[in-house]
Amino acid sequence: MRFGYVAVFACGLALAAAPQKSDKQELSLQKAIQTETVDGDLKSAIEQYKKIAQGRDRAVAAKALVRVGECYEKLGDAEARKAYERVVRDFGDQKDLAETARTRLSALGQAGGLGHPPGVTLRKVWAVERGWLEGSPSPDGRYHSFHAGDLFLRDLVTGQNRRLTNKGTWQESGEYAGTSVISGDGRQIAYGWYNKEDFHEIRVMGIDGSNPRTVFRDKEYGRWPELYQWTADGKQILALLLGDKGSGKGQFALIPTAGGPVRFLKTPTKFWWYASVSPDGRFLVYDAYGEKADESDIFLLPLEGGQEVPLVRSPAMDGHPVWMPAGNKVLFVSDRTGTNGFWTIDVVDGKPRGVPQLLKDGVGRRVSLHGFTRRGDLYFSASTEIGAVYVTELDPVEGKLLRPPAPIAQRSAGTSVAPSWSPDGRRLAYYSLSVRGGQRVETLMILSLETGEARSVPVRLDGRFRGAFWLADGKSVLVNAPQNPKPGLFTNYRVDLETGDHVLFRSFPMPVPGAGDLSRDNKTHFWFVREEPKPGLGVISCDVATGQQREIARVTDLAEGGFPSLRVSPDGKHLALKLPVEGGQWTAIRLAPATGGQWRELCRFPRSEKDTFPWQLQWTPDGRNLLVVRHTGKDGIPELWRIPVAGGEPQRTGLSVDGMGLFSLHPDGRRIAFESGNPSVEARELWVLENIPGAAK
Repeated sequence: MRFGYVAVFACGLALAAAPQKSDKQELSLQKAIQTETVDGDLKSAIEQYKKIAQGRDRAVAAKALVRVGECYEKLGDAEARKAYERVVRDFGDQKDLAETARTRLSALGQAGGLGHPPGVTLRKVWAVERGWLEGSPSPDGRYHSFHAGDLFLRDLVTGQNRRLTNKGTWQESGEYAGTSVISGDGRQIAYGWYNKEDFHEIRVMGIDGSNPRTVFRDKEYGRWPELYQWTADGKQILALLLGDKGSGKGQFALIPTAGGPVRFLKTPTKFWWYASVSPDGRFLVYDAYGEKADESDIFLLPLEGGQEVPLVRSPAMDGHPVWMPAGNKVLFVSDRTGTNGFWTIDVVDGKPRGVPQLLKDGVGRRVSLHGFTRRGDLYFSASTEIGAVYVTELDPVEGKLLRPPAPIAQRSAGTSVAPSWSPDGRRLAYYSLSVRGGQRVETLMILSLETGEARSVPVRLDGRFRGAFWLADGKSVLVNAPQNPKPGLFTNYRVDLETGDHVLFRSFPMPVPGAGDLSRDNKTHFWFVREEPKPGLGVISCDVATGQQREIARVTDLAEGGFPSLRVSPDGKHLALKLPVEGGQWTAIRLAPATGGQWRELCRFPRSEKDTFPWQLQWTPDGRNLLVVRHTGKDGIPELWRIPVAGGEPQRTGLSVDGMGLFSLHPDGRRIAFESGNPSVEARELWVLENIPGAAK
């Protein structure tokens, strides 16, 4: 599992909420944690921790030493090893802390300490403004292919882009280019192409755009081909061919560039990401995901017959393998140290020799390999995704911002999103997003304001899920997950926060995930339903205990393609509705009795094209106001407004943050946690790893 801890900032929350203890050593530890996580002063925190480690309370002393090691790691200082070694040597009676120290020592040992082979350099080549970096470098490193509707070639020296295809505007043609790879001699380029017949084919043309021709055309395998590389002799292209329209067929294949039958190599297992053929053409190396979402291994298959051989296996995400030009090593991406890094393993006669060696650590959250140049430089794209949970305070009377937002401190490399306060206000749930082997992994985290520590909940649900609705017992949450195989249904699962076990709560038709709501006492469930030929959307009230449902209201003027949001008042007596109206030009805020009745409009305001989040609506704990996010100004910056339920003009709170998304108001009506950033940004930066020992022939 990924190593990482999360500490809390919440305007002094950790200290304010912590139980008052007489033990000065424990209080000193809490102050040092604040210096580290709130002030961000690692060096001062280290000195404080070292003094605390001299105290009599061995448990507190061991905690302080572990934090010393963590601070040194963040600083890239090799002194981290000494701190962990002391915990193992002198505090063996503190079993959990000693085990933590051993784990970190093991990771540092596997990583070869905090360094990497001398001479290896990492350089950013290009930040892509438009298009997708699904291409490859030319053998001399001068060019790199990419696509933005048409297929392009980027001159990495001059910065000029050259168009290789000319499909015209989207009004003229719905065709477009896909992934591409440049041949080993630099003279040709192969690329996927979505054609007029609604499937993908594979084409080859000269690097100057001349002589385009189709080399593979089969609708049965026309879903979206992934092109990996040309073989060394230039006669075949390695690709992953997917069945059209979800038929489930998918196979690694070698496609002849001069025509002829395709050679299918292997049907991938449950998941896959990348494959590569050895320079001598004898072996295929590829990754395969296991039963767990955060684990994958690497395998090698002889192409002339023979058994599949495990090449790299570990309880980590090892993936994206590619043969180095010299032919005696495979490079791959692994998060075994806690962050994505490049590793290599020697391969002799189709078998691994020795153990993986770290080449370069900390190379990005989302990494996609594009290939080697002739001299052995590796080009890859890295994610620019950002996102964090922030906490600030609002005046519950005036509704004004009391202090600037500040992020919760996070030691892990992931992005934090979707905060939600517990009913008692002592914990904060959120999701930590990370990318392992190219696949997004979502981890439900529970942050304790008393201790400042966060723990992960082992949720065993497939697919992506956002948001965690706390149930009244404070011991479980509802999560949305696409587990139900029946089309048109959305499924809620109740997740136990101690065990991670889940049980089905309810499946129901819903046009918008997250648009429904559950009363605070958990007795009544509300959601939207669309029933032809009835106009608009019906609002359904469901008794959770009996399952009895009835329509209590109807929305008839929802703008086409618009997403509504529904929230139940704290006392369960009213429903608040946010929806786009009048062709999507306006956003209306309305109220209706929860038992049924007519909607009453509180206000409406001009709708920005960026106002795409239907769930940015909440009640204040006293039920007197609604909080809603508006996208104002010419740039559409999100801004939090307060709307009086009894009537009156909407009020600005003063909270305006670019990228603000889901938010949650604390039960005290003052503290507000919100996410900011864009955790869905794709890899759009091109990097090169240079001076790799033994990479070239």
